[in-house]
Amino acid sequence: MASKKEEGGFGTLLAVIVIVAALGTWMVISPGYLMKALTAEREFSSQLGGHAADQWIYSKMLSTSIGQVKGIASSIKETQTMPTMLKNWAQERIISTWLWGSLIVYRANMIILYWFILMPFTIAATTDGFWVREISTFRFSSQSPIRHRFGVLISTMTLVSVCVWVVLPIPIPSVVAPLAIVAIGFATWMWLSNMQKRI
Repeated sequence: MASKKEEGGFGTLLAVIVIVAALGTWMVISPGYLMKALTAEREFSSQLGGHAADQWIYSKMLSTSIGQVKGIASSIKETQTMPTMLKNWAQERIISTWLWGSLIVYRANMIILYWFILMPFTIAATTDGFWVREISTFRFSSQSPIRHRFGVLISTMTLVSVCVWVVLPIPIPSVVAPLAIVAIGFATWMWLSNMQKRI
């Protein structure tokens, strides 16, 4: 009982730290830096998947973020009555929020693209893991709970890492997206093939 309370307290503390860090970053990050990060992200994507892949991801990002331009323009107009320093800061925050959101949408669409590209691998891994478990039911052998747990751990760590990668406002090589899909496929095979014979 005490351990559960400690885990809950640690999770709450970690969530507070993450929120404060994100808010602090948002308050000081500049639109120019975010634009450079988005440009670098597009270069990474072009090097990994080619110009066509970048164009597809970028077009999806634009279709999502272009609708927010009118809201940005109206928000900037509302800052005109503020003092000069506060007005400049507020306008920068509005643009930074839009650029940061665009970077997140770009990376999310990149994951979607590589998910469809690598779908045959994930389907094959899942199917193989299922049949490995089915075949093992006819053998006098036990499944490995350690490998099963390891597969669950890999999938959890991969999902958390992808969530962090998506929101980080710094240029990161786009190889994260396909590696994450491959890791999920491997983790699915690992925990599915080592699932207990009787549940």
